[in-house]
Parts: sequence; structure tokens; C-alpha cells
Amino acid sequence: MKLIRKAILPAMIAQSLLMLAANTWAQEREDCEELQGTPPGLYTTTDEGRTFLLKDDKIVEMKAGEAGFADEGTVKCIKRPPKFMDWPCSTQAAQSRMFNTYTVTELETKNPLKEIVQRYFDIPEVLAPIPNWIDGEYSAIFNYNDLLQFSTPEYWYHPDPDQPILYGKRPRSLQVSLYVGINQVVLDNNMIDALRADLGTDEIPVTFVFNDSNTVPISYFGANVSLEEIFKAFNERGIKVADPPMWWQGDYHLKPTIEEYEKFFEIPALEDIDPDKRAALEEDLKAHGFSRKPIIVSLFAESESMAVDQPERLRVAASLGITRIPTTFNFIEPDLLVARCGPGTPAGSGAVSGATTPIGGPTLPPGAPVVPPPPEVIPPPIDPEEPPIEPPIEPPIEPPIEPPIEPPIEPPIEPPIEPPIEPPIEPPIEPPIEPPIEPPIEPPIEPPIEPPIEPPIEPPIEPPIEPPASES
Repeated sequence: MKLIRKAILPAMIAQSLLMLAANTWAQEREDCEELQGTPPGLYTTTDEGRTFLLKDDKIVEMKAGEAGFADEGTVKCIKRPPKFMDWPCSTQAAQSRMFNTYTVTELETKNPLKEIVQRYFDIPEVLAPIPNWIDGEYSAIFNYNDLLQFSTPEYWYHPDPDQPILYGKRPRSLQVSLYVGINQVVLDNNMIDALRADLGTDEIPVTFVFNDSNTVPISYFGANVSLEEIFKAFNERGIKVADPPMWWQGDYHLKPTIEEYEKFFEIPALEDIDPDKRAALEEDLKAHGFSRKPIIVSLFAESESMAVDQPERLRVAASLGITRIPTTFNFIEPDLLVARCGPGTPAGSGAVSGATTPIGGPTLPPGAPVVPPPPEVIPPPIDPEEPPIEPPIEPPIEPPIEPPIEPPIEPPIEPPIEPPIEPPIEPPIEPPIEPPIEPPIEPPIEPPIEPPIEPPIEPPIEPPIEPPASES
């Protein structure tokens, strides 16, 4: 196992990116301005602690979740970073990663709650635009009794037990977290009854949280999950746990012991901590505990390592008798920048699968039916002095009687049909080649022997007959 001993800065940078990814700007100040346009200058966001912008005699202090801007003329707190910082979302890498989307006007059935869930599990598609929950936005309004069908003992975070769930700036909207990798719906049982009482109505604003395909709730690993289990699941199987809604208000994943931290990280001895820093940490822990911020452990996929952000705070907490430390995880993946553009399948990852599924629950293939559990889990009321708000008594919902599942009838195994054996193809029998019939050799026709041409027989030349001599 590789550990980063002095990796506080990378961890803080990674956490800042994740804050940007979730758009969780916890602006609580009235002096933050709405930035007009996209002027050139310095833009900054704050992950934890404080950030200070200084110019001349003006100082602007920003706490976790706030953003700031500075140029040649001014420094100021701004309500949110400008839209030009959304450049990764227009890239091909972002578009190919994201799931398809649809709008509320495209819902086709009379049961929109069920349709939203099924479209995510069956296709998957997500309802768009995705609301900014931290700013009070929500997807739709649903009735309390309709929502109870998804109430289960599962959970993806723990709230600070020392504070009422609705204290501070927690939005008045119920989150319903959907996990396409395991086909599971998790209702925020920490919030539903408190929100119902606070609103004074059964009509509750709901924000759907569509998680990446490799994301699970922390309850997936069971009640006694450890740092090591989360680390191994992320590095060996690519599984990560869903982000808590408001870690800067004390929400956390689990509570490891100081001994478990010492097994994986270099925690300084108490006497090695600067006295002034130690005194400040003791004062803060005594006054607020971990209600303002849990310990943050960052897990890095590429280096297969972990880093803890405040090891001195761990040691001081242990010296004050705090035996278990509220802890939140950050998961740093290669496609971190485009992950904030919307839910999808991370690069090089897929749905949760494998034979090493923890005890938290078996995996389900995408498209498996969603089985709503009985609505029996009701969180305690906010104020222990007030009587609990009982839900309306309704007749028990009996599950439909399904026919017994019989094993599928498999057809008899027939021997494979082999092609008929054909006789070998023999070459055609050709008639014997007979020599060509030659015409009989005839003797050459000799020309007829002609008799020799004899010269013509000329008559003998007779001497001329002379007349007789006259007798005179």
C-alpha cells in the first residue's frame, strides 16, 4: 500500500475541484456580489479553512464553499464562479461519459416518481436540468406517503449527532439518492420527518441525486466498514461511496479509531505539534468538535494512495478523549474535471460487479426491478422533548402474491446435427483417348509416262524433177 506522507496540498487541490464539481457554494454572506460577465482577473475558491485576498488596505476573507475575484482595481467575494469555468463539459470526453437526459415535460405515466426511478435504472436516463440542491433548488414535489415506499435502513452519510438535522443552511429539500450500479434507491431518512414537520405539509420538495455507475451508499459495506475496505474497494474494483450532502456542516461517512489512522498514516506525536497550533486545535475541538468539518481522506486512483488532511487535529482529538473520528472520503479519478458535468460511467469503469461484493448487499444487473421496501424506518424527532410525529395510520401494504418461481424448463439436449457424410467426389471417368484415325497412306500419284516426243518425220526430199530435154 502506497501512502502520501506530506500530500496535504494535493489533497486540498483535489477537494477544491470536487467542491467545484458539486457546485456546493455555501454562500452565507450578504457582501458577496454577482459577477457581471467574465472579466479577466484571479478567481479563487475555498475548500476548507480560510482564504484571504489582499489589495492595498482591503482584505476579503472567505471560508469553505465561498469564491472570490481580484483584478487591478478590486478584490471581492462573488456568489459563484463564472460559466466559462464550465469548459470541460463541452468536450467529447464529457459528452461520451454522461448519461442521456430528459425533462419533466417528457414524463409519460401517472406515477412520475416511479417513472423517474425506472428510466434511470432501465436506460439509464437522468432528469434534467439537475437542480443545485445547496441553493434550495429541487426536481419536483411529491407526497410524503408516496415517498415512504423507498424508505429503507440504507444510508449514504451520517449527520452530526450533536446538531439538529436542519440547523444552519441545510436546504429544505429532500434528497433521494439513486444508484444505477446496484439498482437501489436510498431515501434520506435523516431528513424526511424533520422536513415534513418544518414545512407543515405532506407535500415535500424532492431533489434526485443520480450517481455514477461505480458509486454506492456507504451502507453497502455494512455497519463496521473500515478505512482499509474503502481503500481496497476503490483501487481494486473502482467502487467509490457517494458524497455526503454537507461535509462542512458535519456530515460524514464513518468513524475510524485513532489506531486505524495510525496503521495507514504518519500521525505526529502530541509533543511534536507546535504549542500554539495545539492550543488552537484544542480550543476549536472543545467548542465545536467535528461539527464544522470532519477529517477528510483523499483516495487517488492513479497512484493507488491515500492522504489525510489534518493529522495534527487527529492527534489532539485523541488526547481529548475522542476515540472515533468522523471521516469523509474524496475520490480522485482520472476524469475528475468532466465528472462534475453530470452523472455517467467514469473512464475505465463500469457498474459495480464482481465476486468480492461486500456483505453490504449483492449486486444487481442493470435493468433488474426495483423492489420497494416497507415504510417502517422513521427517524427520531429533532427535539427529544417534543412528542414524535406519527405518520397517518394506513392499512398494511401487503406485497402482491406472486406465483412461485419455477425453474425454467430447458429443452432436451439434442445431439448436434452433423452434416450428412457425402461420398468422396471421384473424378469423372473419361473414355480412353484413342489415337486419331489417320487416312491410309496412298502411293503418290505419279504422272503418266508419256512417250518421248519424237521429231516429226519429214518426208524425204526428193530431187526436183527436171523436165525432159527437148529435142530440137
